[in-house]
Amino acid sequence: MPRHIIHPYAIPHAQPSGKTGRRNGVALLLVLWVIGLLSLIVVSFAWDAKLEGNVASFARKQARAESLARSGVEIAKMLLAKKAGITGEEEDETRDKDRWYQGASDLHFGGSIRHVEEVGDGSITVNIEPVETKRNINKLKDEDWERTFENILGLPDEYWPVLIDSFADWIDTDDIPSNDGAETEDYYATLDKPYSAKNGPLDTIRELLLVRGFTEPILTGGILNPEDPKSSQIIVSNGVERLFSVFGDGTLNINALPRNDIMPLLTLPGIDTIAANAILDERDNPSAGVENERDDTRFKDLEDFRRRCSEFIDDEEAYRMISFEPNYFKIESVGQVGLATRRIEATVCISDKDFTIIRWQEEP
Repeated sequence: MPRHIIHPYAIPHAQPSGKTGRRNGVALLLVLWVIGLLSLIVVSFAWDAKLEGNVASFARKQARAESLARSGVEIAKMLLAKKAGITGEEEDETRDKDRWYQGASDLHFGGSIRHVEEVGDGSITVNIEPVETKRNINKLKDEDWERTFENILGLPDEYWPVLIDSFADWIDTDDIPSNDGAETEDYYATLDKPYSAKNGPLDTIRELLLVRGFTEPILTGGILNPEDPKSSQIIVSNGVERLFSVFGDGTLNINALPRNDIMPLLTLPGIDTIAANAILDERDNPSAGVENERDDTRFKDLEDFRRRCSEFIDDEEAYRMISFEPNYFKIESVGQVGLATRRIEATVCISDKDFTIIRWQEEP
């Protein structure tokens, strides 16, 4: 029989045992788990780095947007200063060469403007509008209140004395109450939630709600006495908030008044609804035969206003309550770079080219 020869260096194949196989499988799983964990850590670091980069990029854009918004305020200052030199008599060549002329001219004659300036990959949007489209409530006299209550609000005269005297006491500097008024000690300190009379001008129209007698219907219109039977209820048409502001010298800028809002004009003596509409029609669409330079149809001064509108006004006092070149303006400047924006709102006064900031608000 043949013999099997075994090579002296031959090693027989060993079969792995069950325990060895399980150990190898666990090791493989452990390695895969470590690799997965490391991958997550790497991805997390990469995501954090990207996020931090985006945040830093947005912060840079936000800073640039703020700079652009502040630049917009400077543009507004320039235009408001420039308007003082506008006469309306400038040559066409001057108008065409000066890119800022039209905006300054519109402001000079009581208009509003919107200017957009592209700066690199950002932009500046500037809105400027006069705020003397209403009379300053702090400058009203008793007869102004009476005319307003009677002709515009339709408020019964038994309400007038308390409202008029309480308002006078609120803004005056003393602590002596008027006949039908109210001061701190005799009224405001006795309320469930006491407070003091301001003894100074209103900062906002809605501050009137702190003054004795003034209610929401008087400010915005509505039912004055909703608790009474319907047959006895008094409906206030319009409202003080629509008629007055807290800016200006007490006059009404006739050039800045919007065409669709004649109510502030009705606060002047000798002007009714028909007269108010006729005055604004004359301003925007002058009568045939009246000479107006180019397209500047707004009133140039008091003499021009008298010449064109005297037939509509019955009271000489009204002329002393009208102005023609606004001095108070609201500025809105928005800087934008991509999705980053910065908004600045300001109310300013221009007097002899002096630029005085009355209110300033920045929004992110």
